[in-house]
Amino acid sequence: MAERRRPNGLSSQMERTRSAIVAATRDLADTGAEITMPKVAAEARVSEATAYRYFPDLLSLLRAAVITEDLVAVLRSATRSDDPVERIGQAAEILGRAVLRRQGAVRVVVASTIAKPPTAKDRPAHRFGLIRHALAPWIDSRGSAGQADVEQLVRGLALVISAESLFALIDLCDLTPDDAITSLVTTARQMTAAAVAASPARPSAG
Repeated sequence: MAERRRPNGLSSQMERTRSAIVAATRDLADTGAEITMPKVAAEARVSEATAYRYFPDLLSLLRAAVITEDLVAVLRSATRSDDPVERIGQAAEILGRAVLRRQGAVRVVVASTIAKPPTAKDRPAHRFGLIRHALAPWIDSRGSAGQADVEQLVRGLALVISAESLFALIDLCDLTPDDAITSLVTTARQMTAAAVAASPARPSAG
């Protein structure tokens, strides 16, 4: 009797194999170590050729395997302040810690999207949502007239609160991971404080 097929077209055995590859990738990602397809295959106890049959490249495997933490939810639970400077500092810390926890996987994603720019659209842009949530009280107070200032600040902060910036500080500036995160937090707070001072909120209607 033919093996029963799953709705997605995978047989039971194929589904088990795929799940084993995905689970192995998650386990490796959680160590923060470098991730390669041979390492994944060894961890999953399959051949490298088998791993490539299920996932054409490491980037597609990481997208399927690494469940991204909801950083906005983390920030929401961590802050009680409406101060944009305080909130953006917390956002920079949260993103930096999240990157470090799975830096092997993040480095692969960053390298892949830099080498192949068309794949950048497949890269999660979590920093933008995190930054906008951190600035939300200030953004709301600005009104439509201040949107150009808001967008400029968001773009500037996206260059600071990022995996690329964190890795540059660690790899090129020889900072420890903790010192690199402190640098990100300090710069993000300074940028936000300057922007807020230059573009104050509208007075509330009274």
